[in-house]
Amino acid sequence: MGELFMKRCVAGALCILFVTAASLGADGRLDVGVFLRCAGTDDPAKAIEAVKALRFDSVQVSKLPDRFYTPEGAVEFSGMLKRAGVRGPMVVVVFDGESYRDRDAVERTVGLRPTALVTERVAYAKRCVEFAAGIEAKILTFHVGFLPPDPQDPIYQSMLNATREIAEHATARGVTVSLETGQETAAVLEGFLDRLRPLRVGINFDTANLVLYGMDLPPAALKRLLPRVTSVHVKDGLPPADPRALGRETRLGEGKADVRECLHILRQAHFEGPVIIENYVWRDSGTDPLDELRRAREFIEQSK
Repeated sequence: MGELFMKRCVAGALCILFVTAASLGADGRLDVGVFLRCAGTDDPAKAIEAVKALRFDSVQVSKLPDRFYTPEGAVEFSGMLKRAGVRGPMVVVVFDGESYRDRDAVERTVGLRPTALVTERVAYAKRCVEFAAGIEAKILTFHVGFLPPDPQDPIYQSMLNATREIAEHATARGVTVSLETGQETAAVLEGFLDRLRPLRVGINFDTANLVLYGMDLPPAALKRLLPRVTSVHVKDGLPPADPRALGRETRLGEGKADVRECLHILRQAHFEGPVIIENYVWRDSGTDPLDELRRAREFIEQSK
């Protein structure tokens, strides 16, 4: 690695250091936003208008049509946000072919685990980095996929190297890569991140995923991982009845993620990173997605 690239990485790491949970706010208020796709429409302009009408000023940008992942597309999308008065501090990477139907499907298709797809997925993640930088988003999240239990496993090493390549590219562009919790315990995720040092790779803590995958207790995991948490997804759910299945998402407060306690931990820590409502219960219940977002916001406001 060249000296110039190393200098850019260090500079980028210093810039994004201020996006961490170690930042202290004055009053403990959380920066609550919405996952854009949760507005219930694939049209990004309509989704932005919908969440703004609900008085949200911050979104995590969902997967967009491919035309947006170009310099011109980033300018266009940035204009949408600015006209609506909405910030986009986070971008998600959703790889083509990923399936969350059950645990086996996740193992086969999600993240950087499918070795035959690593090269193209790393290239796509880099495009997403460029898009994030283009709209001035500081955080890029994705699921790395199920990690093999043995760090010496060739698949584990392949996932580690791929994550390192994406993180190096992101750091040079002033963007933090944040891995989503869910498919591993807090301890396993810590070990993976430790192997990526000195690169700064953060954690997008999802309050429900650890329950949906039957992996860990969210409050305990959050306390352990908090120094590395850069962003949060607020979600609730029930654990799987079958170990090969996944759990079921619920409205906030109706599952086993102990969301109130997680919010309390974040407020006590004066967490300043984005706290994003991710709510898809309307897909199975047939309810109005915007009404579900209102309910979620009310739950968060009443959990103080």
